[in-house]
Amino acid sequence: MTNHRLRLSALIYGALAAAAIVWGGLRGQWLLFRPSAGWADGSASARIAVSLALGLAVAAITIAGTRVLVRKSSHVRALHSEFHRLFGPLSGSEIALFAVFSGVAEELFFRGAMQPALGVVLTSIIFGLVHIGPTRRFWIWTLWATLMGFVFGFIAWITGDIFGTTLAHVLINYENMHFIAGHDPERNAGHPYATLPEPNLVGKPTRS
Repeated sequence: MTNHRLRLSALIYGALAAAAIVWGGLRGQWLLFRPSAGWADGSASARIAVSLALGLAVAAITIAGTRVLVRKSSHVRALHSEFHRLFGPLSGSEIALFAVFSGVAEELFFRGAMQPALGVVLTSIIFGLVHIGPTRRFWIWTLWATLMGFVFGFIAWITGDIFGTTLAHVLINYENMHFIAGHDPERNAGHPYATLPEPNLVGKPTRS
């Protein structure tokens, strides 16, 4: 990812975060990390702890599940290959910045600002629809994003904050971009069950 693409990403996601703050502010709701009351009992610190725990669990399951799906599903492998070609070489710092930009801004906008206004279902569908790729191979990405929108939306709804969803979103993007950069399924086209890099939540770019 070039510096130009990083600057463009910072501009786009910065604008998205700013839009979330303005949207919340127009409703008189400036503290976007508490988008709703939630129905979970307990103090604010307890609910944040639950949110973070759920976020970590979702991140771990999603990261591990991605490796399994790439190994088992030809459709997911094809999508992985598309992303591998699309992203090109990525450094660890580029991946980290993009993961933070996208994870924080999207959670501020979709779970922090949009969900309190439109609800979990509509927000999750819109979240999926904005993840539409340039070719038909990306339909799985759209479906997956919609599913994750519902998961993140449910966590935000029951806890009343987006700490956990933001943590999960950043970790998933960070680890899976490392995986995309470091593993090219086409190099092992004749061995679809070849060993894949294991998730570790602090991934480093590796080649397989």
